[in-house]
Amino acid sequence: MAAPDVTLSRPGVINNASGTWAQDNALFLKVFSGEVLSAFQRNCIFKGMVQERTIQSGKSAQFPVTGRFLARFHTPGKQIEGQGNMAQNEVVIKIDDLLIADAALYDLDEAKNHFDIRSIYSRELGQALARAYDRRLARVLTLGARQSTSDLTANLPTGLTPDQAARTGTRVNINKATPTADDYVAAVFAAAKALDEKDVSADGRVLVCSPEVYYTLIQSSRAVNFDFNQQGANGSYSKGQISQLAGFSIYSSNHITQGNVTAPTGEQGFTWNGSDTVLSSVNMSDTKMLAFQKGAAGAVCLRGISMQMTGNDYNVMYQSTLMVAKYACGFGYLRPEAIVEIHNTVA
Repeated sequence: MAAPDVTLSRPGVINNASGTWAQDNALFLKVFSGEVLSAFQRNCIFKGMVQERTIQSGKSAQFPVTGRFLARFHTPGKQIEGQGNMAQNEVVIKIDDLLIADAALYDLDEAKNHFDIRSIYSRELGQALARAYDRRLARVLTLGARQSTSDLTANLPTGLTPDQAARTGTRVNINKATPTADDYVAAVFAAAKALDEKDVSADGRVLVCSPEVYYTLIQSSRAVNFDFNQQGANGSYSKGQISQLAGFSIYSSNHITQGNVTAPTGEQGFTWNGSDTVLSSVNMSDTKMLAFQKGAAGAVCLRGISMQMTGNDYNVMYQSTLMVAKYACGFGYLRPEAIVEIHNTVA
């Protein structure tokens, strides 16, 4: 007597609609997509540290820039006429070409594997996009710190100039052949001072260091030592962590010292003070840290990170599965005065 058939529970089927390969595997795509997204979020240091905007359509996004009015005492009986035009400008961030990370997995190779290769591929695709996101923002922030010309210079009301915070970036040069931990600490405090002098909000300040600098800071007698942090532990020698310094939340990234980078083909850049187009070509060989506030730069997203995986037709032709993780975003600095590059150029 033949064994009875078994009614299977098919975790990949939507509402009992089965019978084809696509139907039997419909829900498995969502698991893979989630792995890409989580890998991107875990490995992307800079995401959430700048202004982020999502647009539904279009090729760019405008960020209006306004100056300040001047307060003054009123003379009794004198008519109030207004101060005239406020200094105004705009920053336009363009959407880059579609950024992708892709892999084609041969079916027979996948069958021979004794472990789940797709989960590994999914994590790697997400991490590839995260690295590109971080590297781009690090370059944009570095360019902002080096912006030496303000974009709010025209139509300033009389008397406004002394009260106008300069929209220019700041660079702090350590200028030592062998910087000590306390040298780095002093540079961070110099960055905080520069932001304060330009009326940059203390909320959302971030310091991103190269790994070398990050672990050197931990060894500073001032950054972690309890004598200098009476309100509680600011870090740990045993765990290799440091939390805050000079009001900055501190992070480590491999993308601070990128070397001399030329903007890749497909990057569309942004418009600053009428200069079109500003690309992220920059030499970061001497860059050690980037100190900035959340309003310093912007990321505009037309298509958020998503995942595509080929279906049965592609599989029949190539006996493989093509996996593509992608997003379409644009990047640009918005407030150079909110960015400080700490570098070490020894004369």
